Amino acid sequence: HAEAASRERRTVDCSGRTVASPHKVDKAGAVYTLLVNTRTAVLPWVLVRLVLGTLLRTVAYLVGKVPGQAVDEIRGLLGTLLRPERIIAGRRRRGRPQIDQGELRALFPPPGATIRATVEQAAGDLFGRSDAEVTSGAGRHGGAVESGPGGDDADFLEIEQFARLKRIGRKPGPMLFLVLLFVSLVACRALLGSGALAGGALLPAPAASGELWSRYLDSWHAVGAGGTPSAPPYLAIVAMLASVLFGSTGLAVTVLLVCSVPLAGVTAYFASRPLVESRLLRAWAAVVYAFLPAATGALAGGRIGTAVLAVLLPLIARAGIAASGLANASGTPGSWRATWAYTLLLTITTAFTPIVWPVALVLGLAPLAVRRTDITAHGLRFLAQLGTPLLVLAPWSLSLLPFGFFKEAGLDYGPSAASALDLLGMSPGGPGTVSGLMLIGVVLAALAALLRSERQFGIWTAWAVALVGLVLAVLSNGSTWAGPATLVYGLALLTAAVLGADGARARVAEQSFGWRQPLAALIAFAALAGPLVIAFGWMIRGADGPVERQDPVQVPAFVAEESGTQDQARTLVLDSDSTARVGYTLVRGSGARLGDAESAAADGENARLDKVVANLVAGSGADQADQLGKFAVRYVLVRKGAPREVTRVLDATPGLSRLSQQGGSALWRVDQEVARATIVPAAGSGTAQPVAAGPVEIHTTVPAGSGARVLRLADTASEGWTATLDGRPLTRTTLDGWAQGFQLPASGGKLDVTFDDPITHTAWLWAQGFLAVVLVVLALPGRRRDVDDDLPE
Repeated sequence: HAEAASRERRTVDCSGRTVASPHKVDKAGAVYTLLVNTRTAVLPWVLVRLVLGTLLRTVAYLVGKVPGQAVDEIRGLLGTLLRPERIIAGRRRRGRPQIDQGELRALFPPPGATIRATVEQAAGDLFGRSDAEVTSGAGRHGGAVESGPGGDDADFLEIEQFARLKRIGRKPGPMLFLVLLFVSLVACRALLGSGALAGGALLPAPAASGELWSRYLDSWHAVGAGGTPSAPPYLAIVAMLASVLFGSTGLAVTVLLVCSVPLAGVTAYFASRPLVESRLLRAWAAVVYAFLPAATGALAGGRIGTAVLAVLLPLIARAGIAASGLANASGTPGSWRATWAYTLLLTITTAFTPIVWPVALVLGLAPLAVRRTDITAHGLRFLAQLGTPLLVLAPWSLSLLPFGFFKEAGLDYGPSAASALDLLGMSPGGPGTVSGLMLIGVVLAALAALLRSERQFGIWTAWAVALVGLVLAVLSNGSTWAGPATLVYGLALLTAAVLGADGARARVAEQSFGWRQPLAALIAFAALAGPLVIAFGWMIRGADGPVERQDPVQVPAFVAEESGTQDQARTLVLDSDSTARVGYTLVRGSGARLGDAESAAADGENARLDKVVANLVAGSGADQADQLGKFAVRYVLVRKGAPREVTRVLDATPGLSRLSQQGGSALWRVDQEVARATIVPAAGSGTAQPVAAGPVEIHTTVPAGSGARVLRLADTASEGWTATLDGRPLTRTTLDGWAQGFQLPASGGKLDVTFDDPITHTAWLWAQGFLAVVLVVLALPGRRRDVDDDLPE
């Protein structure tokens, strides 16, 4: 009766109560029963368990979108605990038990039985069980005989082995993941081990998840000359994953890259379930999608954004169809839960690969044109789908308008070099990709699907999406990498091919023998052989390309060690293959880390530093050491491959001394005192006095001086900088048009320099977190209200 009442299968009597609900009465009764009948020795433990269990159930009810029952949980618990006299009276009436508890122990489930049953049920739901396994006890132990099988027993074991193969064939999802994972581990053998994944578009990850959280939450970013741009929101997602993985950012990046291929195949397999019934056909499509050149190229090039998109794109496609209502023959719009699920996935992928947002915008206009009869309902859902990602990811998302959506997470590694044939064959070009001819069979299968008389709406819809993806791939091919666009194009072609191949064998067999049968066999062979050749070639040559396991320290070891001292000196890294154009990076510490590329790009160009580097490389001017010192540059590192003319100019520059040349890179040192924070005379001439500083804040004691002085920071001026001397605020000033400074009196004392986050920044972070939690809750499925345990599943 209690179980039936808790499952809303039995009416609960609430008569005689002023304000009560069945769930509150049921909860209060359960709490009262436990507290009255529990032994005194374990009563504190039961009380703690009740409180924690109630809190967890309350959260579960809120996530399940039944706030009324969440309130009833709290009211039922408090309504009993706040009346201790009833519990005491009940325990007195209960008296001492007549039967020893040891005699009744066998009637209760053993400890951990509930947890074990939950785990077994979850495993059964994930991998599935056949009816024979449920009804027969011989599934696991029926063949275990002492003297070995013989006669009928051997026949039984043989039948059981075929039954297991049949079960795998009926549910190939788990086996598909294991095979793809094995192939990926073999191909990524060089990417597993010590060191940090870096190279291509990928920068090394920080040591711990806390550093990633700081890079996202802090308003001041100590990158280059420093600045206050909006941090890319994908850092928060990676930091969240790293926090789940025991704070290991390296493991989080490895999972996102190395496991992207098997995870992409699995999501494609499960997302294709509504398309066709054939599991083998879905498995073929999943394998082809997992080995699309854009997926393998994203791994080889360290393009973590495209790797995440490859995993989530099939789920986005399925959620988008459900949210738009295209699957509803009646023309009704999709449910709001489907809309929020699609919005959540779109928000996550936009944070990594912004190009998916304009793709969703273009494709979202189609349902509005088709469902014009109910434009209000569809329009509201369309606004929620496209507006929510911009709101949750603001203000970073607003910086993408209007032409920043072709960017993706990481360094700008260069545009695609794909030919027209490669793009038609779903290959964006670049490291880790193959020729588009390898997947020409899939393109032909998608074209053949247009000849099918049934399911024309789905096939033509897939081709419309494919054309949008192909156009975006062509547009992005010359300026950036076309991998994300070719993923959309490839998934759409696979969808059309699967819809066309469903039942194709029966349709071809019904035709009299002619040109159709050999052509269909040729297309099928090309569609099967191409992905297999790609997979085997990927395993043999390996997945590593520009990305590799390497030491995250990007400067010589002694330079990295010295940059962590109280001077906080920096290194100017020059990288160029010609004297006409020289690239540079102002490096703090041991080198750039994940997220620094976006922060540096958002800061924009520093005109002063541009001029200093240009004069340095050109050999013009005699005060190069002084100009470098204003940016706290102590070392100049020229990467391998730079023209000899650059090294000759640096050798001849006054104030620079060459230290070493190793591995093709050369290092020079600035021959003067350099520090991040210095005290200079207010008149502008005189010797600079270094001040001990940290990466951002300064807490030290400065001696007294003569006359007016200025504290100079080699950081960009900002309103957030504040300084005090013995508690007295110092007047802020800007030096050389860019550097932060403070007017310092002649007296000495305790100096404190901090950067205070604006209240608007902190408030928006809290609001952003709240919006993200609300979006997740809205996207999760609600509690089923029509459960009937007596009905067969």
